[in-house]
Amino acid sequence: MTFAPVTLTTAYSLWLAPLCLLLGAACAWLLYRRTRERNGWGPAVQWTMGIARGLAVALIAFFLLEPMVRIFVREVRKPVIVLAHDGSSSLLATGDTVAFRTGYAKALEELAAKLGDTYEVRPFTYGSGVSDGLSFAQAEDRTDIDQLFRAVYDRFAGPDLGAVIIDGDGIYNRGRDPRLAAERLGVPVFTIALGDTTVRPDLVLRAVDHNRITYLGNDFPVVARVQAYHLRGKATRVSVLRDGREVAGKDLAIDGDPLIVEVPLMVKADAAGLQRYTVSVRPVSGEVSEANNAQTVYIDVLDDRQKVLVLAQSPHPDVAALREALAPLEGYAVETALAGSFTGKVDDYDLVVLHQLPSARAAIQPVLQRILTKGIPVWLVLGQGTDLSQVKDFDTGVEVSGGQRSYTDAQAAVAPDFALFTLDPDDVRAFERFPPLQVPFGQYALGRGAAALMTQRIGVVRTAYPLIAMQARGDRRSAVTCGEGLWRWRLADQQQNGSHAHFDKLVQKMVQYLALKQDKSRFRVRHAQEFAQSEPVTIDAELYNASYEQVNTPEASIVLKDEEGKELAYTFSRMGTGYHLEAGRLPAGRYTWTAATTLDGERLTAKGELLVRPLVAERLSTVADHGLWAAISARTQGISVPPDGLDRIAQAIRERKALAPRSYAHASFSDLIGLRWLFFVLLALLTLEWALRRRSGAY
Repeated sequence: MTFAPVTLTTAYSLWLAPLCLLLGAACAWLLYRRTRERNGWGPAVQWTMGIARGLAVALIAFFLLEPMVRIFVREVRKPVIVLAHDGSSSLLATGDTVAFRTGYAKALEELAAKLGDTYEVRPFTYGSGVSDGLSFAQAEDRTDIDQLFRAVYDRFAGPDLGAVIIDGDGIYNRGRDPRLAAERLGVPVFTIALGDTTVRPDLVLRAVDHNRITYLGNDFPVVARVQAYHLRGKATRVSVLRDGREVAGKDLAIDGDPLIVEVPLMVKADAAGLQRYTVSVRPVSGEVSEANNAQTVYIDVLDDRQKVLVLAQSPHPDVAALREALAPLEGYAVETALAGSFTGKVDDYDLVVLHQLPSARAAIQPVLQRILTKGIPVWLVLGQGTDLSQVKDFDTGVEVSGGQRSYTDAQAAVAPDFALFTLDPDDVRAFERFPPLQVPFGQYALGRGAAALMTQRIGVVRTAYPLIAMQARGDRRSAVTCGEGLWRWRLADQQQNGSHAHFDKLVQKMVQYLALKQDKSRFRVRHAQEFAQSEPVTIDAELYNASYEQVNTPEASIVLKDEEGKELAYTFSRMGTGYHLEAGRLPAGRYTWTAATTLDGERLTAKGELLVRPLVAERLSTVADHGLWAAISARTQGISVPPDGLDRIAQAIRERKALAPRSYAHASFSDLIGLRWLFFVLLALLTLEWALRRRSGAY
């Protein structure tokens, strides 16, 4: 870096500078005129003090002009050479790992030192992320080459970037194809092709497709994607293991080279909770690696189905239509019963559908009273057997008067302002084409807390009378369908639209809304169900007082326990009005947790499970893709070399005349008042004046 001549400039005109000198001279003359005779000073003392005072005043006045020093700086910058090393673990899957860690690592560092004399070398290690410096630990569990090129572009794009040197096996399992990002840099990319391109005999479990959750007692599918290379004529077996015991399996004959096949298996969920299954392909003789023959998957087996009871006054096709509509709904168990023969406990159900009940023909008052007492959500379907005088007891938000014995037909008109859940426009059009229901003829009144999902359309007249209405009052939700004949809707849906989808969706949404369980716990813990092994585990918690106001005054803690019983204890940090925990990266596996706190002397706890998924991407493919490096180098006017050809890269870079230092000139401004030595000059002038006046007795 060199400096050109210094130029003085001011915010105001420099023609004012002589006035500053005149101001200083005037101040000195006014202060020291006729002081020689009065104080007995000699001419030298008087002139010295006057000059010191005049210069000080003039300098201070000059600072009011905001003087600045402008310096032209000429800077010579070396071209930037980015040296990126592949830190993924796939480089150690095959070959001589000792030679790689020692010989190649030393050669790469020597290349950086050799280029560092002429260029500015910036080393990086890439994998799932990009970090500064060269690291040969090979601990990265993902490879994202595109991310590296984007990071180089963001940090160095411009005339200073001269070239990029990148090594690796060409295998990437995250991000986009890196070719376009490499071209975008606009500089040559020199590649070092590592790894082995030889396709050896190997059996690979490429991927496992499965449901994330299922329900206890269900059979759920597991699809294993298997690849085999150079193993034609051999046989293996694909198995699903739990606790070391095979729960599903299928033999597989390897009749192709390569063989790519999907093996479907069905597994029965016979235990609740987060279950660990190992999907494995039995090793065969001659394969190069068995590390890619198995994968661990976790299935959350739920045992909390919502139980729905359809209780009817008598056999009716509406009951079958409701049962068939709810049958595909995952997580719901539907039972049907007649009022006269029902002997179960209504407390066991999350929702009760009363078809033509309450009724004078069915003496089930204890059951109905229990529904009201326990606040169980209820859906009433009115019909000719319904005793409308008893419907008022259920407080469904709809009151029917004067319609005990006469009935009429009413079609559906969907209410546009209904907001408890959404309906697709196609569903709305389908509902309004459905045949009419038989509804009681009378006067209808919709309660203030109720919302009409559909109103009655009699002929071409749209009325305000509700056909289907829903209400949420406190913790209890209810619905009423003011007519029977739902089975006609399901049949018409099939005839008009070719399926039962519209009708089934309506019933399912109503049931999901009515049977929704509300979390009333005062200490709640939230987190993602799954975390990758490479990402930190984060957990949030909320605490509510007796008035359900969120607080975080007391300390909250949590204990994580892994599958081997090892416990990890943490304390939440307070964040806002809640709690937050950064548990860091955890080993792969299933963890159960128990969180606890104490508020107003009451011990509050919460329990749950979380999963840390192992990352197996780096061991699924170990055959190097040198073609990727060759393509990138060719498209950017670089070269691709083997590990022993690093000198060729250094020579090619030196031969490029465009990779030369660049000279930049720019102006640098500095406020004159900011120069410390001027302060000391001013201080010296004032100190000299003060010392002379003190010595002569003027003070």
